[in-house]
Amino acid sequence: MTDNYKIINEDCLIGLKEIKDDSVNLVVADPPFGINEATFGKHYKRKDNVIDGYVHAPENYEDWSYEWIKECKRIIKNTGTIYIISGWSKLGEILNAIKKNNLHTINHVIWRYNFGVFTQKKYVTSHYHILVLGKQKKGQTFNTYCRFGPQEKNEKKQSLLNIDLEDVWYINKEFAPDQIKNSNKLPEALLEKIILYASNQGDIVLDPFLGNFTTAKVALNLGRKAWGFELNKESFDYFMTIIAELEFGKGLETLKKVEIIKPKKQGKKITDEDKLGIFKDYEDLVTKKKNKKDVTEYLQKKYERGKFAIKNILDKQVILKNEMFKRYKKDKTTTNDTYLKDEGLLLAKLFETYLIISNTDDNKEIKKITNYPTHEIKNIRKNIL
Repeated sequence: MTDNYKIINEDCLIGLKEIKDDSVNLVVADPPFGINEATFGKHYKRKDNVIDGYVHAPENYEDWSYEWIKECKRIIKNTGTIYIISGWSKLGEILNAIKKNNLHTINHVIWRYNFGVFTQKKYVTSHYHILVLGKQKKGQTFNTYCRFGPQEKNEKKQSLLNIDLEDVWYINKEFAPDQIKNSNKLPEALLEKIILYASNQGDIVLDPFLGNFTTAKVALNLGRKAWGFELNKESFDYFMTIIAELEFGKGLETLKKVEIIKPKKQGKKITDEDKLGIFKDYEDLVTKKKNKKDVTEYLQKKYERGKFAIKNILDKQVILKNEMFKRYKKDKTTTNDTYLKDEGLLLAKLFETYLIISNTDDNKEIKKITNYPTHEIKNIRKNIL
C-alpha cells in the first residue's frame, strides 16, 4: 500500500464504513449483476483464462444495493460523482436503491458495445446502463474539454466534442481471449473517458468492486489515486502484483493535449447592432443561393460567436419574419405591400419591432409605437423573447 493506492481484499460493505465522510472525488461501481455471470465464460470460450472464486451478488439484490450505495453517497464529496454500471436485468433494483438514497441523477448513459451473446428467440443484448449520480443536482466536477476542443470536427464537419458529450457511447469491448481475467472486464477506453471527465489529477477514484482492477489501473495511469475493494482473494493477489509495478501518472505523458479555441465573443452579451447584422447577412447570403450550413459558419467567424448563439438568433429571425408577414397580410396599404416585396426592408422593420418589444415592458407603450394589438404583442413576447 502506498500513498497512490489503497486497495483491500475485503467486502466493500465492511471496508467502505472505514472511509471518512466527504473524502472521495469519484466512485466507479460495476457491481455483480446478479445473473450468474460467472458462467459467461462458456459463451466466449475463455473458461480456462477466468480466475476462479468470482463472488456473486446476494439474492436480496435491492437491499444489498441500497447498503453499498448508501456508503458511496456518504464518502463522496459534494463536488464528486458516482458512476454505476448496470445491465438491464437488475436495473429496476438499482434505480430503486438510488431513489431510496435520495441521490440526484445527472445523466443516464447508454454504453453500446460491439458484441453480445447470440440469441435466436429474442434480441441480442449489446448495451449497458451507466447511471451518473451526485449528492446535489449540480456542481460536480466535469472537465468539458478534457478530450476535445470546441473547434475540433470530423470529416463530416461534425463537432467531435458534441459527439463525445452525447449520452450514448459507442465503445468496443476488449476482445482478448488469452488474457487472464476475473469474469467480465470493462474496456480501458470506457474507464479513461469517465475518469478524465469526472476527476482531476491527484483526486481519489474509488471502485468498490474492483474485479479486473481496470478502474485502478486507468486511474493510476492518469495520475489519480486508486482506492477500492476486491473480495475474490485469487483475483486480488493476481492483480495487485500488476498494480505494484505501475508507474503513477505514466499515461499523462502520451495523453492528448487538447487545444481550446473558443469564439472571442462567446459568453458576452450580443449587441442589437450585431443581431441586426446577423439577420441581414443571413437573408442576403441565402437569397444568393448560398448553402445555409456554409452561411452559418461564415456568420460564426464574422461575428465571433458559437454555432448555437448564431442558431438561436436565426431561430428568432424566422419566427419574427413569420409574425411580420402575418401582420402585413392583414394590412393591404401600399407601404406594406412594398415591405412584402422587399425582404430587406421587411427585415429592418421586423427587427425594429423586435427591439421595441424586447426592450420595453409597457405593452401600452409598445402598442402606441408599433400599432400592434395587445394580444399580438403578448404573443410575440411569449413565443420569441
